[in-house]
Amino acid sequence: MLTAATHWIHTHLIEGEAITITNRQCQPYPEVTGYYIPTLLSIGEVALATRFAKWLVSVQNRDGSFSLANPNISYVFDTGQVIRGWVSLLHRLPELAEPLQRACQWIVQSADARTSRLQCPAPGGDWSLGARGEVNEGIHLYVLKPLQDAATLLNAPDIRVAADRALDYYLKNLSVTDFHLPNALTHFYAYMQEALFELGCVDEVVQGMAGVAILQQDSGAVPGYHDVNWVCSTGLAQLAKVWYLLGEDVRADRAMQFLAQLQNGSGGFYGAYGVNATYFPVDEISWAVKYAIDAECLRVARHFDTTAHHYAPVMNPHDGRAHAILAEAAHASRILDAGCGNGRYAALIKQKLPQVDVHAVDVSNEMLRHVPPTISCKNASIQNLPYPDNYFDLVYCVEALEHVPHPAAAIKEMTRVLRPGGRLIIIDKNLAHQGALQIESWERWFDIQALTGLLCAAGLTPRTEFVGYDDHPADGLFVAWYGYKAIS
Repeated sequence: MLTAATHWIHTHLIEGEAITITNRQCQPYPEVTGYYIPTLLSIGEVALATRFAKWLVSVQNRDGSFSLANPNISYVFDTGQVIRGWVSLLHRLPELAEPLQRACQWIVQSADARTSRLQCPAPGGDWSLGARGEVNEGIHLYVLKPLQDAATLLNAPDIRVAADRALDYYLKNLSVTDFHLPNALTHFYAYMQEALFELGCVDEVVQGMAGVAILQQDSGAVPGYHDVNWVCSTGLAQLAKVWYLLGEDVRADRAMQFLAQLQNGSGGFYGAYGVNATYFPVDEISWAVKYAIDAECLRVARHFDTTAHHYAPVMNPHDGRAHAILAEAAHASRILDAGCGNGRYAALIKQKLPQVDVHAVDVSNEMLRHVPPTISCKNASIQNLPYPDNYFDLVYCVEALEHVPHPAAAIKEMTRVLRPGGRLIIIDKNLAHQGALQIESWERWFDIQALTGLLCAAGLTPRTEFVGYDDHPADGLFVAWYGYKAIS
């Protein structure tokens, strides 16, 4: 799903700088372009995410807001999703701080002065659902976490206060957990559930998703509204995402299995599937692709959350993989374990070389819970590392590259944080031996020459060797790729 979805993105860009509304409405869409940015970062599309962010700066209204077709009409929701994107990239693009500040201030200043209720489109306008009423303004909950994050990054307590007051208003005055309301399209409803989760309102999410669960079919499908037979693709992907966040993996997996059947050959999704569908039934919508990618990435992370206890807690220092890493670690002062799992390699380094500053990242929070406290941990993808350029003497990645959507992007990112003169070690399985072990559907093994080529493309000088594993001597199953970053 990920490869095809990523292909759809690249074939539906406007001048390479923004995402189109749909495959048939070829206009740039600021809202979706904004919230695509963290998704792109999560799959290693850093260059495209950066282009998106800079394009958004170029089309920002003078008052800080964002519009769509009519520049005289500004939208809080759209502006909030641009904020969501900019927040995720601010550490790489500090020049985003000023437009980010203006966007936040516009939302705060346009809100109700007494309650901080955010400004909505006029009834009967852009949020009209005809006989079903208006879009639930509770979708503005999805603006609040970006505002909170921006407030922290900008050191702007007034923005945080406004976001907190708005949350209090919505929780007290709106129905945001009733899927049986006539205007509760799964797409809009899931916005609210995800927003509540990221705002820490987990009990409300559990309540809200219970009403959805009742209507989920054995196939995994969920009706677009509670009283129809068709499915909204985006809504289904979003609901899967929320179920993964709640740890309800069985429901989420079933939803994803059904979603995979809906994906078109182009990699995209129509807005809805089924008889009498009313939500973009003949358009491939850009936001469906975004949420399908988000849910698929969470599916992989949740796999490791639920299997964390299966992995051996201690690494044998005589294991060929460990031996290769320890040999390089002896010459380093700051090291990154990229895709650390339960941290057994990092723990071994710290045990043998206590003076070394060891860092570790993984997409699974449950895995990170097992990492010793002497190691600095962050929940992150190896395709979007939260570290500055030229930071580590050694970066190693053991059996993690096989799980990422874009290995080339991950190698480029690991190279970015490697200092000149530093080394990257990738230890993974040899494609020539595929079939020797049972693997997950998303796992890939690597051709030796092809992966060596990716190291060269990242600017590294490579070499390879076979390494042993567990109690086995080197037999060709595991390969260590070494990449040296030249001193320029």
